[in-house]
Amino acid sequence: MKQVYTASNIVDAQIFKDYLCGAGIEAIIKGEFLTGAVGELPTNTYPTVWVIDEDLFDKAKELLKIYEAPRPSDQVFHDSWTCPACGEWMESQFTECWRCGRQRI
Repeated sequence: MKQVYTASNIVDAQIFKDYLCGAGIEAIIKGEFLTGAVGELPTNTYPTVWVIDEDLFDKAKELLKIYEAPRPSDQVFHDSWTCPACGEWMESQFTECWRCGRQRI
């Protein structure tokens, strides 16, 4: 068994564990109940995700790179835009056209 990821919280750990399981990599979370001790213990109390089969560790690390990569939906736009498909003017906070559904590029 090998540690592949240190999460900032239990929800993030569970999401990544499920992501690995969806790719056929069995994983477990350790330290999920230590977050209540934050500030009381002088150690790292963040939950960690561990790969059961060490032969799949490299594949899990590659999936971690994909998991942590920025996605277009995470982008913050500051300028208004015009939909290239239908010509509708959109305010900056919209990532897709309200009229035709085209994604902002």
